[in-house]
Amino acid sequence: MKPAASVLLLTTATGFGFGLLAWLGAYSMLGLLPGHARVLVAAGVATSLLFASFGLGASMFHLERKERAWRAFSQWRSSWLSREGVAAVLTYPVAIAFAAVFWRDGPVIETRLLGATALVASLGTVYCTAMIYASLKPIRQWHNRHTAADYLLYAVFSGAVLFATLRTMDLGAPGATASAAAATAAGIALIAKRAYWRHIDAQTPLATLAAAIGLPKGIEARPLDAPHFTENFILRQMGFAIARRHAVKLRRIVLVVGFALPLALSILAGLTLAPMATTTLAVACTGVGLLLERWLFFAEATHVSAVYYGRRI
Repeated sequence: MKPAASVLLLTTATGFGFGLLAWLGAYSMLGLLPGHARVLVAAGVATSLLFASFGLGASMFHLERKERAWRAFSQWRSSWLSREGVAAVLTYPVAIAFAAVFWRDGPVIETRLLGATALVASLGTVYCTAMIYASLKPIRQWHNRHTAADYLLYAVFSGAVLFATLRTMDLGAPGATASAAAATAAGIALIAKRAYWRHIDAQTPLATLAAAIGLPKGIEARPLDAPHFTENFILRQMGFAIARRHAVKLRRIVLVVGFALPLALSILAGLTLAPMATTTLAVACTGVGLLLERWLFFAEATHVSAVYYGRRI
């Protein structure tokens, strides 16, 4: 599949935003936010909604008829894309109410309940985004148990490093809990990414040309002539391919920059070694790494329609 910049920004930025909101909600629900954390909560909610809005806004550029974007909300019974939009819109008032009540009353029972609601709403929105891709049966690299779980993990991971940075800006250090959470999330995300790549590399093709024309297994088939003499929409969008050697290099960069470096930097921040610099660098590495990871997620995906053009999927 051809990676679109708008979708890359959507899946990365909303992960940061809703992941940060989930951590703020979790901290509040567990009673880990003290009364003097009003600025942290307000700034955190504002930052999370800014990231989410940027990602959702960027996705508009992927639409052919942008003036009809509102219609997406009407198909929530059957469309994960519509459910994502509805869930995102419902998350905003919850997040704003959470910040407002915490600013006024501090860590009371109401803010703990609103924090729990914000946690569920934010991760629910990320899940809806993931299911847009995980529900597509014609793309074997997406239609598997890893996709939705990985989207949630990456949101939790990116939100954790962003939360640690905001906490450092407000309190001077991320604290042992926040830095440990960021490092742990980075390690789990790294393991999950490697497991996903092993899974898609070991998969067999969904279909072959021989199977499409009813030939028995073990017999190869190839077209004598190409179906089209010029590139068409399906080849441009569904038949995008990346060379294996480039994919291997990019995978290594993702593992190092996107996961290993944030893990190491989060540990250093927890040891109070230049916490502002290390947490900020961790966020930057996470952003670059996850953008590359999202690019590979789309570039390595093969649609079954490409079989018609003689591509192996």
